[in-house]
Amino acid sequence: MISLSTTAETLETWTAGVNQSMEYKRSYGLIFTPLFFSSFGAIGNGIVIWFLSFKIKKNPFTVYILNLAVADMTFLLGISFYQLVFLLYPMFQVPTVLKKNANKLLILAIMCVFAYNSSLYLLTSISIERCLSVLYPIWYRCQRPKHQSALVCAFLWMLSCLVTLAEYTLCDRRPAFSFQKDITIFQQSQCQAVYIFVCILNFLIFTPLMVLSSLVLLIKIWRNSWRHHSSKLYIVIVATVVLFLLFALPMRVLLLLTYEHRTFPSPIAFDISTLLCSINSAADPFVYFFVGSQGQKSGLSLRVMLQRIFREDAEPEQHEVGTPTGNTTETEI
Repeated sequence: MISLSTTAETLETWTAGVNQSMEYKRSYGLIFTPLFFSSFGAIGNGIVIWFLSFKIKKNPFTVYILNLAVADMTFLLGISFYQLVFLLYPMFQVPTVLKKNANKLLILAIMCVFAYNSSLYLLTSISIERCLSVLYPIWYRCQRPKHQSALVCAFLWMLSCLVTLAEYTLCDRRPAFSFQKDITIFQQSQCQAVYIFVCILNFLIFTPLMVLSSLVLLIKIWRNSWRHHSSKLYIVIVATVVLFLLFALPMRVLLLLTYEHRTFPSPIAFDISTLLCSINSAADPFVYFFVGSQGQKSGLSLRVMLQRIFREDAEPEQHEVGTPTGNTTETEI
């Protein structure tokens, strides 16, 4: 386990190195930009959580999206806190604060990695379930267990918790998002095992499944063989998957490099990957609102935009957008 004294010494060494080193200085742009995206992204995810929890009828897909929004919001709040720490660093002698609150900051770092892992697992599960609904529609409509979404989400949260705890208990590492060059390894063989396990789990299981199932949905979109609101649903899934692969995956690669090489590749690379990951988590709710507003006149409420995407696939055809019944329903909401 990582002791508080070890963590405090690590923080003290790191902050001393930052003050003495002239090789790298964090620009305000790399502080304010992630802070901006994290703040607005947290607000956007908070709105999604509110509507999906209290304003929109729940269905299997909204359960997944609700959990994904919670994971993204947790990550963004953690990133916001860290950026504020670096922003206030010159004025309030934060190194002393960091040393005195090392245990709390370590817990916050664990929460950020936990939220990141959860986002990856949940997004993969969303893609797979939508793919199964396309390939096996009869099973999805008639044989799918009623509480499958809730059970799968609970399992994925638990898996993320176990993986994150393994990273932080078997590898004596500095708190996430710091820039110390040398990392002391505790029980190096166990840490190597964690590195291999996380690589297999993320890059040989979850990521390939996410990509493969998203490709199936993309083919269905191109064929235009699905109903209008279902196409919007698949567009949202494919868009969020693409955003994750482009913006969030580099963060996981850099974190894994800390286990393999016991040194951080580049502070500027980590700053950029943090920014990209913040953009990914912040963009998801705006993707929902943007796709939900397409094909209709302006003036739709946020609730209607979300309902147009997340309606149950089993709804009758007459409730689709563009039919008299569908238009009446959306106008009355």
